[in-house]
Amino acid sequence: MKLKIATLLSLAICLTSCAMKGESANSSQHNPTVLPDSIEIIEIPETPETENINKKPLSLAFTGDIMMGTTYPSGGNYIPANDGADLFSDVTEILSAVDIAAGNLEGTLLDVGGQAKKCSDPSICYAFKMPTKYVKNLVNAGYDFVGIANNHINDFGPEGLASTQKTLKENGILFAGLRASCPTAVTEIDGRKIGFAAFGHNRGTLSILDMNEVANTVKGLADECDFVVVSFHGGGEGPKFQHVPHKTETCFGENRGNVEAFAHAAIDAGADVVYGHGPHVNRAVELYKDHLIMYSLGNFCTPYRMGLGGVSGYAPVVTVNLNPDGTFESGKIHSFIQQKGKGPRKDATNSVAKNMRSLTKADFPNTRIEIADDGTITKK
Repeated sequence: MKLKIATLLSLAICLTSCAMKGESANSSQHNPTVLPDSIEIIEIPETPETENINKKPLSLAFTGDIMMGTTYPSGGNYIPANDGADLFSDVTEILSAVDIAAGNLEGTLLDVGGQAKKCSDPSICYAFKMPTKYVKNLVNAGYDFVGIANNHINDFGPEGLASTQKTLKENGILFAGLRASCPTAVTEIDGRKIGFAAFGHNRGTLSILDMNEVANTVKGLADECDFVVVSFHGGGEGPKFQHVPHKTETCFGENRGNVEAFAHAAIDAGADVVYGHGPHVNRAVELYKDHLIMYSLGNFCTPYRMGLGGVSGYAPVVTVNLNPDGTFESGKIHSFIQQKGKGPRKDATNSVAKNMRSLTKADFPNTRIEIADDGTITKK
């Protein structure tokens, strides 16, 4: 943004008008007004101060995997009571209070059709088919964006992909993560442009394995937007994968990426905040170059077909406040624990926040944040 000042322009116009009126009223007493030969235009160059003059802080809330119930396989009892209308009852107040609420949609929104994916080992392979009407549960909970770059978005082929995107779009929820149709998304709130990108490790998604794609995608958003939010699905799965290993992870024979290298690359390219999911357990948080990274927010609303025992049932909501320049200002880990068939319920002991604090101290001992017993995150 460049600010231009036309020096004396308004004064010159005013004096000219007054002089002409005076001359017609009493030309013998009129003293002609002398105007400058030229008008000087002063340009004030763009600086960090002028660039951010109209920017405001941004508040966000992040959650992990969402799979609200599935009609597949048929004959199973994997549908929540009241069509899932009560799944988010304990968290709606938090999700609705922020500018942006974001999560990961772990599965398809599809009523009929679609061919379930074939699995070489059915014992470790699941396909998720949520009724399309369940999208209202996301709307009512306060979600604004969901990443769909994960290993379940292709569970029911092209029909599942098309139905999921159509359903989300018709209900006003932003989504991103598929290279061919929706790599990114952009919205505007109170004059602030917010860009979203989502990455995964599966066919058709933006890839956490391709650092050039990461850099180009995020930089493109950063050039256009005031704030950039990046979602990723990566890392190993299960309680033994709670720690960030600082190297590439392999699980079920797949390359699940080096999530630390990915997150750092995303921020280096212009991301303001990065949130992860995929391991089905929580992981550490890190402050990198004054930007927050949440390496895994685990299972959040997965009432059926996923293990919820122990740490697998930990379901945090992390609220984050960003400064106008996108850097981290403050945050909080709100503790919830899932109950089978019911969704996330308040954890009065804050065990989820304490678990994430312990993981953070172990994996990123030098990171410049502190996590209090109640989950409040502050800079050191």
